[in-house]
Amino acid sequence: MPVEFFQAPSGTRVRQSFDSPTVYLDHWAIRLFSDDIALQDRLVAALLGKGGTLLLSMISLGEFAGPSDPQHVDDAEAFIERLLPNIYLTDFAFDKVLDREHLEADNSTRFWPSADLPQLKLLSERPQNPPLGVTMQGFIRMSYENREVIGQMMKGLVQQIAGGIKDARADPSYISKAKMVKPDDTRPRTHVIIGELMREYYLNPGLPIKENDIVDMLHAAMPINCCDYVLLDGAWEERVAKMKKRVEKNGSHMPLAKCFSRRNDGVRSFLSDLEAFDQQSLLKPALPY
Repeated sequence: MPVEFFQAPSGTRVRQSFDSPTVYLDHWAIRLFSDDIALQDRLVAALLGKGGTLLLSMISLGEFAGPSDPQHVDDAEAFIERLLPNIYLTDFAFDKVLDREHLEADNSTRFWPSADLPQLKLLSERPQNPPLGVTMQGFIRMSYENREVIGQMMKGLVQQIAGGIKDARADPSYISKAKMVKPDDTRPRTHVIIGELMREYYLNPGLPIKENDIVDMLHAAMPINCCDYVLLDGAWEERVAKMKKRVEKNGSHMPLAKCFSRRNDGVRSFLSDLEAFDQQSLLKPALPY
């Protein structure tokens, strides 16, 4: 059970687990499944039927601080409510996963994404839905109600990452390394994935660094590493496909999420694959970090 309450000597505690099949939805995909009830019904039936998990990130929740129509927030809450308690909250703390990856001999082992314990605590302390133990009602709305503060935090994070990319572009030695680096097992999984996803920006100094691109990169990096399925923007699905080809070409057996977008009827292809998911197909299940 992904979110579960249990009794401990100190009282009632809450924990979460990351049970396959694990799914991550970019912001547009959450909106799509929130609006299209037929698609939503298929996703809910498949994920709950197979005991899977929806990964929710602080970036996912933070983006709901942006929409001007609060109905989008209410629709998203209603959608995710149907998946409870099969969710896992992550803070996208790459360093925590990297600590485990550094101890591995190669990149064949996947680890759970880092847990967002403050968000989990907040979720568990709010009014409860007795059949499920938790409720999403009003949870995402808190992001919308605090959109000014969250918007500034998101902007600051994006600017920090964009500044790092600009600094790297100005360093000839870094660009030379980016051209020569191979996505193999000499570096941990997280470094390989982020490096490959951002490689185009380092090798093409004229490519604009847009705010949405930084957010999309964050949506991609850890979910691609940890999940079974990820829905991304079309351009980032292409980057993931290129990365997988380079990884395979360099002889690494690094398992990565299956990636889909809206292109080529990707949403329905994702749902069909999820509905056919077989636990036996997971040669290397994700392990707790």
